[in-house]
Amino acid sequence: MGDLIGERAPFMPRESRALTRATRARAADRGLPYQQARAEVIEIHARAESDDMSFAEAQAVYDDPLNQLLCHRCGWLNGMTCPQCGGCGCFNAVCSGWRHDEYMHEDERAERNACPECGGDTTTGYDCRCDQ
Repeated sequence: MGDLIGERAPFMPRESRALTRATRARAADRGLPYQQARAEVIEIHARAESDDMSFAEAQAVYDDPLNQLLCHRCGWLNGMTCPQCGGCGCFNAVCSGWRHDEYMHEDERAERNACPECGGDTTTGYDCRCDQ
């Protein structure tokens, strides 16, 4: 057991120092409290590893205003905003809904476009035989 601890010892402090440096830099650069900056650095590092990109690239994606959360309820990001109604994925029937369709799950799309009487697709006219 002593050997295992001895093997890990050189790795852990180096990783810890890098995390501390990155956290301090982010806290100073963004004016964040240390704990919030640390959580962001950890999330950025995880994104960099999962998407096979550098830390700087992952940080640029993370900090992009288009990638910030727009709506907590539906999970849409600012870059997904519908240009017709300025809305999010919580469809409000104010616009044609083309952007909403683009980001909706198949089940949501089918439910929204379904004819209330027969369940057919009302956007294309296929499968809906109520008007005939």
